[in-house]
Amino acid sequence: MAKKHDVYIVAGANCPVPGNPERGYTSQILVRTDGSVGRYNRTIPKGPWIYKGGRFWDYDYQEGDDLPVFDTPFGTVGILICSEVYAPELSRLLALKGAEILFLPAGICKYELHATWRNLIWSRAIENLAYTVTCQNILGAEHGLAMICSPEEIVVESTKPGIFIAECDIDRIRWLRKEKDLYGPPMPWNAKPGVLRDWRRSDVYRKNYPDW
Repeated sequence: MAKKHDVYIVAGANCPVPGNPERGYTSQILVRTDGSVGRYNRTIPKGPWIYKGGRFWDYDYQEGDDLPVFDTPFGTVGILICSEVYAPELSRLLALKGAEILFLPAGICKYELHATWRNLIWSRAIENLAYTVTCQNILGAEHGLAMICSPEEIVVESTKPGIFIAECDIDRIRWLRKEKDLYGPPMPWNAKPGVLRDWRRSDVYRKNYPDW
């Protein structure tokens, strides 16, 4: 499909652990237009978590430990999975490695977590000056959650099934990352610029939390 339609596709997969086929990674794959594939294996939490004997899944989940980024003609892509949105350090690490678009496809209905979930999808965009994209399986009558967020606005949001398209300005992302904050008004942006550079002090992190 990627070759046929000249598109990049992000899709879910279960991939066996080399040397231990009884265990499996929870994965997302990036399929390129030439058919080649990049892969991200979910890193948190540690297994077995909800996958073993679960209502919707039943396999022996093995967490990964790599956070790859993928270069595309449209920008650099990072991928996380579902509730990893609750771990801000993962998105930040991907952004520091150059990711300008963060895909966070998710699973079942969020139930009582819906409000915090949608908040975090936009928050990850704001604090990393990146686009964030999420979608969700709809397995029954429950509502879904599809969002595309820039650091400055929620571009697309829907709880209904469908196909949603947004034009993303990657040059704007790169400009925001290069600029320095200024005290307005008026301000030429709706998010803090330069946060990957000026709002980080690794020495403070290490001093107060040596395991960082």
